[in-house]
Amino acid sequence: MASYELITAQAALAARAAELGRAEIIALDTEASSFHRFKEQVCLVQLSTRDRTFLVDPLALPDLRPLGQLLSDKAMEVVIHDADYDLRILAKYHGIRVENVFDTLVAAELINEPEIGLASLLLKYQGVQVDKKFQKADWSKRPLPADMLSYAAGDTSHLIALRDILKEKLVAKNRWDWAVEEFGLLTDAPFNLPVDDEPGFLRIKTAKLLKPQQLAILREVHALRERIAERMDRAPFMVMGNEALLALATDPPKSMKELSARKGIGDRLLQRHGKDLLEVVKHALELPKDQWPQVPRGKRWPRDPDYDDRLKRLKQVRDRLTQEHDLRMGIVASNQMLADIARTLPGDIAALAAVPGMRRYQMQHFGADLLKAL
Repeated sequence: MASYELITAQAALAARAAELGRAEIIALDTEASSFHRFKEQVCLVQLSTRDRTFLVDPLALPDLRPLGQLLSDKAMEVVIHDADYDLRILAKYHGIRVENVFDTLVAAELINEPEIGLASLLLKYQGVQVDKKFQKADWSKRPLPADMLSYAAGDTSHLIALRDILKEKLVAKNRWDWAVEEFGLLTDAPFNLPVDDEPGFLRIKTAKLLKPQQLAILREVHALRERIAERMDRAPFMVMGNEALLALATDPPKSMKELSARKGIGDRLLQRHGKDLLEVVKHALELPKDQWPQVPRGKRWPRDPDYDDRLKRLKQVRDRLTQEHDLRMGIVASNQMLADIARTLPGDIAALAAVPGMRRYQMQHFGADLLKAL
Protein backbone atom coordinates (compact mmCIF):
# COMPACT_ATOMS: atom_id res chain seq x y z
CA MET A 1 0.00 0.00 0.00
CA ALA A 2 1.44 3.35 -1.06
CA SER A 3 1.62 5.98 1.70
CA TYR A 4 0.32 9.48 1.00
CA GLU A 5 -0.96 12.74 2.46
CA LEU A 6 -4.44 13.82 1.35
CA ILE A 7 -4.80 17.58 0.86
CA THR A 8 -8.31 18.99 1.16
CA ALA A 9 -7.66 22.39 2.82
CA GLN A 10 -6.49 25.56 1.11
CA ALA A 11 -3.81 26.31 3.71
CA ALA A 12 -2.41 22.79 3.42
CA LEU A 13 -2.21 23.12 -0.39
CA ALA A 14 -0.31 26.41 -0.12
CA ALA A 15 2.11 24.94 2.43
CA ARG A 16 2.77 21.73 0.50
CA ALA A 17 3.15 23.58 -2.80
CA ALA A 18 5.79 25.78 -1.21
CA GLU A 19 7.51 22.71 0.21
CA LEU A 20 7.43 20.91 -3.14
CA GLY A 21 8.80 24.01 -4.83
CA ARG A 22 12.12 23.30 -3.14
CA ALA A 23 12.39 20.00 -4.99
CA GLU A 24 13.92 19.80 -8.46
CA ILE A 25 11.58 17.11 -9.77
CA ILE A 26 8.09 15.83 -9.05
CA ALA A 27 5.83 13.18 -10.57
CA LEU A 28 2.27 14.03 -11.57
CA ASP A 29 -0.92 12.20 -12.47
CA THR A 30 -4.60 13.09 -12.51
CA GLU A 31 -7.88 11.26 -12.15
CA ALA A 32 -10.91 12.67 -13.95
CA SER A 33 -14.63 11.95 -14.15
CA SER A 34 -15.00 11.63 -17.93
CA PHE A 35 -15.53 7.87 -17.87
CA HIS A 36 -18.58 8.16 -15.58
CA ARG A 37 -19.91 11.73 -15.73
CA PHE A 38 -21.25 13.97 -18.50
CA LYS A 39 -19.52 16.96 -16.90
CA GLU A 40 -15.83 16.23 -17.05
CA GLN A 41 -13.73 17.54 -14.17
CA VAL A 42 -10.40 16.91 -12.51
CA CYS A 43 -11.17 14.83 -9.42
CA LEU A 44 -7.72 14.12 -8.00
CA VAL A 45 -4.14 15.26 -8.60
CA GLN A 46 -1.31 13.00 -7.48
CA LEU A 47 2.13 14.47 -6.77
CA SER A 48 5.24 12.57 -5.72
CA THR A 49 8.79 13.53 -4.84
CA ARG A 50 11.42 10.81 -4.66
CA ASP A 51 10.19 9.82 -1.19
CA ARG A 52 6.75 11.36 -0.50
CA THR A 53 3.33 11.41 -2.20
CA PHE A 54 0.54 13.98 -1.91
CA LEU A 55 -3.03 13.66 -3.16
CA VAL A 56 -4.72 16.97 -3.95
CA ASP A 57 -8.54 16.99 -3.96
CA PRO A 58 -9.70 19.67 -6.47
CA LEU A 59 -13.35 19.05 -5.54
CA ALA A 60 -12.61 20.28 -2.00
CA LEU A 61 -10.32 23.14 -2.99
CA PRO A 62 -11.73 26.32 -4.57
CA ASP A 63 -8.34 27.65 -5.67
CA LEU A 64 -5.58 25.59 -7.31
CA ARG A 65 -3.30 28.55 -8.02
CA PRO A 66 -0.56 27.28 -5.64
CA LEU A 67 -0.48 24.08 -7.69
CA GLY A 68 -0.46 26.04 -10.95
CA GLN A 69 2.48 28.16 -9.78
CA LEU A 70 4.40 25.02 -8.81
CA LEU A 71 3.85 23.30 -12.16
CA SER A 72 4.53 26.38 -14.27
CA ASP A 73 8.02 26.84 -12.82
CA LYS A 74 10.44 26.09 -15.68
CA ALA A 75 13.03 24.87 -13.17
CA MET A 76 10.62 22.17 -11.92
CA GLU A 77 10.76 18.97 -13.96
CA VAL A 78 7.35 17.28 -13.95
CA VAL A 79 7.30 13.56 -14.76
CA ILE A 80 4.06 12.19 -16.25
CA HIS A 81 3.21 8.99 -18.07
CA ASP A 82 1.23 9.70 -21.25
CA ALA A 83 1.00 13.40 -20.46
CA ASP A 84 -1.33 14.58 -23.22
CA TYR A 85 -4.64 14.06 -21.39
CA ASP A 86 -3.38 15.25 -17.99
CA LEU A 87 -1.97 18.43 -19.51
CA ARG A 88 -5.16 19.13 -21.46
CA ILE A 89 -7.57 18.79 -18.53
CA LEU A 90 -5.37 20.80 -16.17
CA ALA A 91 -5.24 23.56 -18.80
CA LYS A 92 -8.93 23.36 -19.71
CA TYR A 93 -10.45 23.35 -16.24
CA HIS A 94 -7.83 25.13 -14.13
CA GLY A 95 -5.74 27.17 -16.57
CA ILE A 96 -2.62 25.32 -15.42
CA ARG A 97 0.36 25.17 -17.76
CA VAL A 98 3.04 22.58 -17.02
CA GLU A 99 6.28 24.05 -18.36
CA ASN A 100 8.94 21.36 -17.99
CA VAL A 101 7.58 17.91 -18.83
CA PHE A 102 9.23 14.50 -18.92
CA ASP A 103 6.78 12.00 -20.44
CA THR A 104 7.82 8.43 -19.65
CA LEU A 105 5.60 7.07 -22.45
CA VAL A 106 7.29 9.28 -25.06
CA ALA A 107 10.70 8.32 -23.66
CA ALA A 108 9.79 4.64 -23.97
CA GLU A 109 8.68 5.17 -27.58
CA LEU A 110 11.94 6.90 -28.48
CA ILE A 111 14.04 3.98 -27.24
CA ASN A 112 11.62 1.55 -28.95
CA GLU A 113 10.40 -0.26 -25.87
CA PRO A 114 8.16 -3.15 -26.99
CA GLU A 115 5.60 -2.40 -24.25
CA ILE A 116 5.05 1.27 -23.40
CA GLY A 117 2.22 1.02 -20.87
CA LEU A 118 3.12 2.18 -17.37
CA ALA A 119 2.38 -1.20 -15.81
CA SER A 120 4.69 -2.98 -18.28
CA LEU A 121 7.51 -0.49 -17.78
CA LEU A 122 7.31 -0.59 -13.97
CA LEU A 123 7.31 -4.38 -14.00
CA LYS A 124 10.25 -4.58 -16.40
CA TYR A 125 12.51 -2.00 -14.77
CA GLN A 126 11.47 -1.95 -11.13
CA GLY A 127 9.71 -5.23 -10.56
CA VAL A 128 6.59 -3.36 -9.46
CA GLN A 129 3.29 -5.14 -10.09
CA VAL A 130 0.52 -2.59 -10.77
CA ASP A 131 -3.04 -3.42 -9.76
CA LYS A 132 -5.45 -1.98 -12.34
CA LYS A 133 -8.69 -2.63 -10.47
CA PHE A 134 -9.54 1.08 -10.04
CA GLN A 135 -8.49 2.16 -13.53
CA LYS A 136 -12.11 2.84 -14.53
CA ALA A 137 -13.45 3.77 -11.10
CA ASP A 138 -15.66 6.81 -10.46
CA TRP A 139 -13.21 9.33 -9.00
CA SER A 140 -15.90 11.99 -8.57
CA LYS A 141 -17.59 10.19 -5.67
CA ARG A 142 -16.88 11.38 -2.15
CA PRO A 143 -15.55 10.30 0.22
CA LEU A 144 -13.00 8.27 -1.74
CA PRO A 145 -12.27 4.97 0.03
CA ALA A 146 -8.78 4.33 1.39
CA ASP A 147 -7.99 1.59 -1.14
CA MET A 148 -8.76 3.94 -4.07
CA LEU A 149 -6.57 6.67 -2.57
CA SER A 150 -3.73 4.21 -2.04
CA TYR A 151 -4.12 3.01 -5.64
CA ALA A 152 -3.93 6.62 -6.87
CA ALA A 153 -0.80 7.26 -4.79
CA GLY A 154 0.85 4.27 -6.45
CA ASP A 155 0.44 5.88 -9.88
CA THR A 156 3.19 8.43 -9.18
CA SER A 157 5.30 6.95 -6.38
CA HIS A 158 7.59 5.04 -8.80
CA LEU A 159 7.57 7.47 -11.74
CA ILE A 160 10.71 9.44 -10.93
CA ALA A 161 12.81 6.28 -10.59
CA LEU A 162 11.45 5.10 -13.95
CA ARG A 163 12.32 8.48 -15.47
CA ASP A 164 15.92 8.10 -14.29
CA ILE A 165 16.24 4.75 -16.06
CA LEU A 166 14.65 5.96 -19.29
CA LYS A 167 16.71 9.15 -19.41
CA GLU A 168 19.89 7.11 -19.05
CA LYS A 169 18.85 4.98 -22.01
CA LEU A 170 17.93 8.04 -24.10
CA VAL A 171 21.34 9.58 -23.43
CA ALA A 172 23.10 6.29 -24.27
CA LYS A 173 21.28 6.18 -27.64
CA ASN A 174 22.00 9.89 -28.32
CA ARG A 175 18.26 10.61 -28.33
CA TRP A 176 17.99 12.94 -25.35
CA ASP A 177 17.66 15.96 -27.67
CA TRP A 178 14.83 14.14 -29.45
CA ALA A 179 13.02 13.72 -26.14
CA VAL A 180 13.52 17.38 -25.17
CA GLU A 181 11.95 18.45 -28.48
CA GLU A 182 8.96 16.15 -28.01
CA PHE A 183 8.48 17.25 -24.38
CA GLY A 184 8.46 20.90 -25.43
CA LEU A 185 5.69 20.22 -27.94
CA LEU A 186 3.62 18.57 -25.20
CA THR A 187 3.84 21.72 -23.08
CA ASP A 188 2.42 23.89 -25.86
CA ALA A 189 -0.18 21.45 -27.19
CA PRO A 190 -3.07 22.15 -24.74
CA PHE A 191 -2.92 25.86 -25.64
CA ASN A 192 -2.73 25.35 -29.41
CA LEU A 193 -5.61 22.94 -29.94
CA PRO A 194 -7.25 23.24 -33.37
CA VAL A 195 -10.87 24.35 -33.44
CA ASP A 196 -12.98 21.24 -33.97
CA ASP A 197 -16.46 22.21 -35.09
CA GLU A 198 -17.37 18.78 -36.45
CA PRO A 199 -20.71 17.65 -34.96
CA GLY A 200 -20.45 14.89 -32.37
CA PHE A 201 -22.58 12.43 -34.33
CA LEU A 202 -20.12 12.56 -37.23
CA ARG A 203 -17.26 11.58 -34.92
CA ILE A 204 -18.84 8.19 -34.29
CA LYS A 205 -16.84 5.48 -36.04
CA THR A 206 -18.33 4.54 -39.45
CA ALA A 207 -20.92 7.37 -39.22
CA LYS A 208 -19.55 9.01 -42.36
CA LEU A 209 -20.34 5.86 -44.33
CA LEU A 210 -24.09 6.25 -43.73
CA LYS A 211 -26.55 7.53 -46.30
CA PRO A 212 -27.84 11.11 -45.80
CA GLN A 213 -31.23 10.09 -44.37
CA GLN A 214 -29.56 7.61 -42.03
CA LEU A 215 -27.27 10.43 -40.91
CA ALA A 216 -30.36 12.52 -40.15
CA ILE A 217 -31.64 9.80 -37.83
CA LEU A 218 -28.22 9.42 -36.21
CA ARG A 219 -28.06 13.18 -35.61
CA GLU A 220 -31.43 13.18 -33.84
CA VAL A 221 -30.89 10.11 -31.63
CA HIS A 222 -27.36 11.32 -30.77
CA ALA A 223 -28.76 14.70 -29.69
CA LEU A 224 -31.39 12.96 -27.54
CA ARG A 225 -28.72 10.79 -25.91
CA GLU A 226 -26.67 13.92 -25.11
CA ARG A 227 -29.68 15.61 -23.48
CA ILE A 228 -30.44 12.54 -21.37
CA ALA A 229 -26.78 12.13 -20.36
CA GLU A 230 -26.51 15.79 -19.37
CA ARG A 231 -29.64 15.60 -17.19
CA MET A 232 -28.36 12.45 -15.51
CA ASP A 233 -24.73 13.67 -15.40
CA ARG A 234 -23.59 10.36 -16.82
CA ALA A 235 -21.16 9.60 -19.61
CA PRO A 236 -23.19 9.33 -22.86
CA PHE A 237 -22.02 5.78 -23.63
CA MET A 238 -23.49 4.68 -20.28
CA VAL A 239 -26.91 5.87 -21.47
CA MET A 240 -26.69 4.19 -24.87
CA GLY A 241 -23.71 2.91 -26.81
CA ASN A 242 -22.65 4.08 -30.26
CA GLU A 243 -23.47 0.71 -31.79
CA ALA A 244 -27.08 1.08 -30.65
CA LEU A 245 -27.23 4.58 -32.16
CA LEU A 246 -25.92 3.32 -35.49
CA ALA A 247 -28.40 0.44 -35.48
CA LEU A 248 -31.30 2.87 -34.92
CA ALA A 249 -30.05 4.95 -37.85
CA THR A 250 -29.58 2.08 -40.30
CA ASP A 251 -32.72 0.16 -39.34
CA PRO A 252 -35.14 2.63 -37.73
CA PRO A 253 -37.75 1.02 -35.42
CA LYS A 254 -41.41 1.91 -35.89
CA SER A 255 -42.87 0.62 -32.62
CA MET A 256 -42.01 0.03 -28.96
CA LYS A 257 -42.02 -3.69 -29.69
CA GLU A 258 -39.37 -3.28 -32.39
CA LEU A 259 -37.37 -0.93 -30.16
CA SER A 260 -37.45 -3.35 -27.23
CA ALA A 261 -35.88 -6.07 -29.35
CA ARG A 262 -32.84 -3.93 -30.15
CA LYS A 263 -29.46 -4.78 -28.69
CA GLY A 264 -28.21 -2.04 -26.37
CA ILE A 265 -31.70 -0.75 -25.48
CA GLY A 266 -32.19 -1.79 -21.86
CA ASP A 267 -35.51 -1.98 -20.02
CA ARG A 268 -34.80 1.17 -18.01
CA LEU A 269 -33.98 3.21 -21.11
CA LEU A 270 -37.01 1.78 -22.89
CA GLN A 271 -39.37 2.68 -20.03
CA ARG A 272 -38.04 6.19 -19.49
CA HIS A 273 -37.14 7.29 -22.99
CA GLY A 274 -38.55 4.75 -25.46
CA LYS A 275 -41.29 7.11 -26.67
CA ASP A 276 -38.81 9.94 -27.07
CA LEU A 277 -36.54 7.71 -29.16
CA LEU A 278 -39.37 6.72 -31.45
CA GLU A 279 -40.45 10.35 -31.81
CA VAL A 280 -37.01 11.62 -32.82
CA VAL A 281 -36.60 8.71 -35.28
CA LYS A 282 -40.01 9.53 -36.79
CA HIS A 283 -39.10 13.23 -36.97
CA ALA A 284 -35.84 12.44 -38.76
CA LEU A 285 -37.59 10.18 -41.27
CA GLU A 286 -40.03 13.00 -42.12
CA LEU A 287 -37.35 15.63 -42.71
CA PRO A 288 -37.13 16.92 -46.30
CA LYS A 289 -33.94 16.06 -48.19
CA ASP A 290 -32.58 19.59 -47.92
CA GLN A 291 -32.42 19.14 -44.13
CA TRP A 292 -30.43 15.92 -44.22
CA PRO A 293 -26.85 16.36 -42.99
CA GLN A 294 -24.02 16.06 -45.48
CA VAL A 295 -20.57 14.67 -44.80
CA PRO A 296 -17.98 17.37 -45.63
CA ARG A 297 -15.80 16.40 -48.57
CA GLY A 298 -12.13 15.91 -47.91
CA LYS A 299 -9.52 18.05 -49.61
CA ARG A 300 -9.25 17.21 -53.30
CA TRP A 301 -5.79 17.10 -54.82
CA PRO A 302 -5.02 17.54 -58.51
CA ARG A 303 -4.52 14.27 -60.35
CA ASP A 304 -0.91 13.15 -59.92
CA PRO A 305 -0.07 9.84 -61.67
CA ASP A 306 3.27 9.55 -59.86
CA TYR A 307 1.94 10.15 -56.33
CA ASP A 308 1.40 6.49 -55.44
CA ASP A 309 4.88 5.53 -56.62
CA ARG A 310 6.49 8.35 -54.62
CA LEU A 311 4.55 7.37 -51.51
CA LYS A 312 5.58 3.74 -51.95
CA ARG A 313 9.26 4.74 -52.22
CA LEU A 314 8.97 6.95 -49.15
CA LYS A 315 7.47 4.10 -47.13
CA GLN A 316 10.24 1.77 -48.25
CA VAL A 317 12.86 4.29 -47.10
CA ARG A 318 10.97 4.81 -43.82
CA ASP A 319 10.87 1.04 -43.25
CA ARG A 320 14.62 0.74 -43.92
CA LEU A 321 15.43 3.59 -41.52
CA THR A 322 13.15 2.03 -38.90
CA GLN A 323 15.14 -1.20 -39.04
CA GLU A 324 18.57 0.46 -39.18
CA HIS A 325 17.94 2.71 -36.18
CA ASP A 326 15.74 0.33 -34.14
CA LEU A 327 12.81 2.73 -34.05
CA ARG A 328 9.06 2.77 -34.30
CA MET A 329 7.84 3.79 -37.75
CA GLY A 330 6.08 6.87 -36.44
CA ILE A 331 9.31 8.19 -34.92
CA VAL A 332 10.93 8.25 -38.36
CA ALA A 333 7.79 9.60 -40.08
CA SER A 334 4.06 8.98 -39.73
CA ASN A 335 1.98 7.79 -42.67
CA GLN A 336 0.31 11.22 -42.85
CA MET A 337 3.68 12.93 -42.95
CA LEU A 338 4.84 10.70 -45.80
CA ALA A 339 1.62 11.45 -47.69
CA ASP A 340 2.21 15.19 -47.23
CA ILE A 341 5.80 14.86 -48.47
CA ALA A 342 4.67 12.86 -51.51
CA ARG A 343 2.01 15.49 -52.31
CA THR A 344 4.00 18.69 -51.73
CA LEU A 345 7.35 17.52 -53.16
CA PRO A 346 9.71 19.54 -50.93
CA GLY A 347 12.91 20.24 -52.85
CA ASP A 348 15.31 20.69 -49.96
CA ILE A 349 15.67 20.42 -46.18
CA ALA A 350 14.20 23.90 -45.64
CA ALA A 351 11.05 22.96 -47.57
CA LEU A 352 10.89 19.63 -45.72
CA ALA A 353 10.89 21.55 -42.44
CA ALA A 354 7.56 23.12 -43.45
CA VAL A 355 5.79 19.74 -43.63
CA PRO A 356 3.23 19.61 -40.78
CA GLY A 357 4.52 17.73 -37.75
CA MET A 358 8.14 17.56 -38.91
CA ARG A 359 10.59 17.51 -35.98
CA ARG A 360 14.14 18.88 -36.04
CA TYR A 361 15.59 15.47 -35.21
CA GLN A 362 13.62 13.88 -38.06
CA MET A 363 15.07 16.38 -40.53
CA GLN A 364 18.58 15.96 -39.16
CA HIS A 365 18.67 12.15 -39.13
CA PHE A 366 16.18 11.10 -41.81
CA GLY A 367 15.52 14.16 -43.99
CA ALA A 368 18.18 13.52 -46.63
CA ASP A 369 17.03 9.91 -47.16
CA LEU A 370 13.38 10.97 -47.46
CA LEU A 371 14.25 13.65 -50.03
CA LYS A 372 16.24 11.15 -52.08
CA ALA A 373 13.18 8.94 -52.32
CA LEU A 374 11.40 11.70 -54.26
